[in-house]
Amino acid sequence: MRWLQTLLCLLIFGNTLAQSDPAGNYRDFPIMITLQFNALSMPFRDITFGNPGIGLGTEFRLNGPGTAVQQFQLIWYKNRNTGNGITLQTQSVWRPSMGNNGFGEVKLGLGYLISRRPSKAFEFKDGVWMPRGRKGKGMLTIPVAVGAGWVQDGDRYSTATFADYQFMLLNNYSKSIPLVPATFLQAGVRIHQ
Repeated sequence: MRWLQTLLCLLIFGNTLAQSDPAGNYRDFPIMITLQFNALSMPFRDITFGNPGIGLGTEFRLNGPGTAVQQFQLIWYKNRNTGNGITLQTQSVWRPSMGNNGFGEVKLGLGYLISRRPSKAFEFKDGVWMPRGRKGKGMLTIPVAVGAGWVQDGDRYSTATFADYQFMLLNNYSKSIPLVPATFLQAGVRIHQ
């Protein structure tokens, strides 16, 4: 839990580095630090804060004002029931302005998830159950997210705190169920230098 406290302190400290100023000084390739909570569930069902994870990422703008950006994230999460995972994903983000410093976010992308099995798996082979180990597997993901945030511009740093709800479809989860839904609740900060 100490890493969770450290990450929350970084998020709060990162948001207080900047002075309040009108938004609009977007800078490419910020440092993005996120805290998320994972669930293997349908959208807006079984929302939990029991499966924490952390993420690092960056982004660059696709248009002049920075309302369209391409984002890259590496996320690790812990999940006792479905297994720990690490995902690398890229998302195209549309970020409309909401007032002076507020913004909304709509994201759509692709990713790859490597998920480890939470316990030993067995396979029925030649009439006998044989252990397969705990290795896990890789799965293609399709993440879709909505969120909102707040920008603060300063002399040295520009920060943006945000919160997103992300829905992911996992491909090739098992032979009997090819597509499985998963969700992330995500809060984070982008620090533009």
